Amino acid sequence: MIIDFRIRPPFKGFMNLGIIKAWRNIPTDPRAMRPTGFERRHVPSVAEADIDLMVKEMDEAGITYGVIMGRETKNPVYGGVPNEDIYELTQRFPGRFFGFGGVCPHDPHALEEVERCIKQYGFKGISLDPGWCDPAIYAYDEKILPILDLCQQLDTVVGIAMSAYTGPDLTFCDPSRLMPVLKQFPKLPFVLSHGCWPHVQEVMGVAAVCPNLYIIPDCYFYVRNMPFAEQYVKAANSFMKYRTLFGTGYPIRGFEQCVENWHERGLTHESLQLTLYDNAAYLLKL
Repeated sequence: MIIDFRIRPPFKGFMNLGIIKAWRNIPTDPRAMRPTGFERRHVPSVAEADIDLMVKEMDEAGITYGVIMGRETKNPVYGGVPNEDIYELTQRFPGRFFGFGGVCPHDPHALEEVERCIKQYGFKGISLDPGWCDPAIYAYDEKILPILDLCQQLDTVVGIAMSAYTGPDLTFCDPSRLMPVLKQFPKLPFVLSHGCWPHVQEVMGVAAVCPNLYIIPDCYFYVRNMPFAEQYVKAANSFMKYRTLFGTGYPIRGFEQCVENWHERGLTHESLQLTLYDNAAYLLKL
C-alpha cells in the first residue's frame, strides 16, 4: 500500500490553479520546460481533466490513499480552491482521500476556517502557501502564529509549501528562520512540501534539531539527476527515514512514473516502507 501525500486533482476549483494549467500545456521546446518536466510521461487524467481516470491511475500505481492539499492565497495569479470542493471530493470517494484545508493568513476569518475544516469537514490538516499570498509573507510571519497555535490545540497537521517556485525569491523557501517557530509549537507536525529545495542542507539541519519537521521532497527527489536529490536520499536512509513522505505533487507527473522513480533512488527496503506508507499513516492516524 502507498499513500500519496500531495495531490492537486483535476476537480472543480483546482482547474483554475496555475499548477493544473501549466501541466496541461507543457512546452514542446525543452529550453522552455520546467526542470521538473524532463522525462515526464503523458498523464491521461491530466490531459483529459478526468477525476475518475485519476483514481483509476492511482489504483494502477498501487496508491491506496491520497492527501488533497488545499490552497488559498487571495492572490489572483496563484488563486485558491474552495475547501467545499475538497470536502465534496472526500465524500465522492469515501475513505480514499484526506483533505488539508487551504487557509490564507491574510484572511480575517482564517481561524474560523481552520475550525470549520477540522471540526466540520473532518480534514486531517491545514495547508499554507505563504510565499504565494498577496502580499507574499514568510512562513514564520506573525500572522501565521495564531493559525499554528489553533492547529496545535486541535491536534492536527500543518502543511507548508516551500521551494524555489513558492515565493518571490529564494529567501521564502529558506527554512533556517522557521526553526524558532518549530520549537514554539513542539507538538504540531509541520510538513514541508517540495522539501525547501534548493535549501536541502539547511532543511536537514533544521530537521535534525526539530523532531516535528517532516518533508515531502516530491519532484525534487524522484526526477532523475535533480541537483541535491542525493541529500534527501541519505537523510531518508538515516534519521529522516521516519519523517520523509512520498508525494507525487500530481499533476507534475503521473502516479505510476512517480512510484517507479521513487523506487529507483536508492532507498533501503525499510526506508521504502516508511516513506511510501508508514510515516504518512502515522501522521494521518490511520
